[in-house]
Formats: sequence, C-alpha cells, structure tokens
Amino acid sequence: MLHLDELHESRAHRVVLSGQPILLTKIDGEPHAITDICPHNGSSLSEGVIKDGCVTCPAHLWRFSIHDGERQGTPEVRVRVYPTRLTADNWVEVETPEVAPARSLRETLLAHARGEDVSGY
Repeated sequence: MLHLDELHESRAHRVVLSGQPILLTKIDGEPHAITDICPHNGSSLSEGVIKDGCVTCPAHLWRFSIHDGERQGTPEVRVRVYPTRLTADNWVEVETPEVAPARSLRETLLAHARGEDVSGY
C-alpha cells in the first residue's frame, strides 16, 4: 500500500500485490491501477510514458488507457484495470482478485484426460 502523496501526477509506480505486477499512478489527483504487463510481449508498462491518461508501452509503443485499460485504436485489446480507493488517511488500496493456486502437472493431465479446458494452466 502507498500513501497518495507518494504517487506523482502521470508518473508510473510499479508495485507487486498478491503476486501481480501493477502500475499505480495519479491522474487529476485520483489514484489509478492497471496491470503492469503489456499483453503483446510482456513488457513492463511502468517503464513507459504516461500522457493524456494513457501509458505507452516502451517496447512497441502500444497505448493503453489508464481509465478503462483499452488499447488506443484497438479497443478489443486491453489490460486489466484494478479498482482503487483511499483510506481516511489517504493510503491507496488496490482491489486485486485472489490468484488461484497453480495446478500440478498431474492435476493438469488428469483434467485434460477428463476433457476439461486446461488452456489457462
């Protein structure tokens, strides 16, 4: 958790919460959080530039909205946006989903043998 004063306007701050890399920034005084991983090749978005409410990936210049995660010009490509809230003392809290424990190779093979979709494992 960070204090709102530690975030600078339109500058990326990378944190890892619940094992997930997250880009935190402040836009118009409000905290925002998106995934820090570009869906194209896994580059860290926090190493990019934030301007006009968008972060530009440093690897290939894709631009993502900090507000809704959409890639500019290709809205079907997006990054995850995490809800944020401020505590009474102006600490930034980020709501991250729980990460399911990884299946073992044995569990994955058994699920595959049962005909279950294992593409996400």
